[in-house]
Amino acid sequence: MMSQLPSTPRWFTILVVIIALPVFQFPVLLANCPPDSAVRTMLWVYLFYVPVAAYLSYLCYPERRALAWILLALMVLSHIAIWLLLTTPLI
Repeated sequence: MMSQLPSTPRWFTILVVIIALPVFQFPVLLANCPPDSAVRTMLWVYLFYVPVAAYLSYLCYPERRALAWILLALMVLSHIAIWLLLTTPLI
């Protein structure tokens, strides 16, 4: 028989949700995006990346905690990168 893995703690689940919340500003980001550009494509990738990374981080926490923390750190860095991409003027 397989042993049951411990579940993900609530505090980590709440942390994952809090870190994933900036993705709900997608309509604002899309409105500030130049039309027909690579930035728009990156925004759409970002929209799908954040929920997938949050879900995978939640799933892997009981077995691979370091990987879960790495996924959360990458998610935070992607939030920063998207905001910099939209707020920095293009040459």
